[in-house]
Amino acid sequence: MGLIGIGGQGRIHLRNCLRLKKAKLIGVADISETSLKFAKKLGIRNVYKNYDDLLSNQQIDAVIISLPNFLHFESVTKAAEAGKDIFLEKPLARNVAEGRKILSNVKRNGVKLMLGYNMRFTTTLRKLHEKIADGFFGEVEIVQATNVSHGPFTPKGGIKTLRSVPSWWFNKDLAGGGALLDLGSHLINLLSWYFGEVKNVESYLGYKFNMELEDSAICILKFRTGPLATINVGWFSKDLIQSIQICGTAKNLSMHLSPPSISHLIFRDIRRKLGIFKYDSYYTELKYFVECLWNDASPSPSGEEGLSDLQVISMAYKHSHNLA
Repeated sequence: MGLIGIGGQGRIHLRNCLRLKKAKLIGVADISETSLKFAKKLGIRNVYKNYDDLLSNQQIDAVIISLPNFLHFESVTKAAEAGKDIFLEKPLARNVAEGRKILSNVKRNGVKLMLGYNMRFTTTLRKLHEKIADGFFGEVEIVQATNVSHGPFTPKGGIKTLRSVPSWWFNKDLAGGGALLDLGSHLINLLSWYFGEVKNVESYLGYKFNMELEDSAICILKFRTGPLATINVGWFSKDLIQSIQICGTAKNLSMHLSPPSISHLIFRDIRRKLGIFKYDSYYTELKYFVECLWNDASPSPSGEEGLSDLQVISMAYKHSHNLA
């Protein structure tokens, strides 16, 4: 395998690749010398400043792409033309038209494409999928999902000013969208996995920081044969909350996904000190991707699912109101 992009998310993938038993990471690419030095320290010998050179390496069968949104089309197209199977960090693209072109290029070159939606590989959320399918809640009528954080502003380990955040985050042409595309795509993908096709969307967008892109969004989704769902996302808080509430005719449930409980944090810390990481969602999704390649199976979340998410987000932008 090869890894293109060693930013914050890329470094998570790099570490997890080193734990995979059925795949070997043999090359990475990034324009940052600091990032390449980081990879070398972890034992990666083949480092490239240009990902074209990585894609020309015939030993590489598949690539993980963890690049800014505006580079997805070019990098996926080149990887597909090089015959590499692809794991791409969400979103699929900046917009629906670009997403369709990506899928066309992938299909034409006969390679596999998987989207990086790690929530789909969180143990509790997978069990929730099973409960919904088994009828545990009866008929689900109302759903609420929330993902509010600092967004790109504050990384782990310290305060990051607006000036030091990569400028593409705040450029509509380069990013494609704000908090709705960044965080909302996770929840839209998750709820579509649970309840199927979205029929109608209404949204309210907030611009607290007076940027070109929205820093908060509230979306109301009506599923074609399912519930009415509300999605709340935002980049405006120093705190973090991820939660989901499901109300059905038989059972109701309210679940906090993050921040985790104190006992969970202690247990997780013990596991990490013992070198036990196998239940991390980012690792689990990569392990699943590799299994699909070994078994010549089509991975999910698929590119088609990613395109469907973009279509829902496009409807949300089209049918939007200003929160102010």
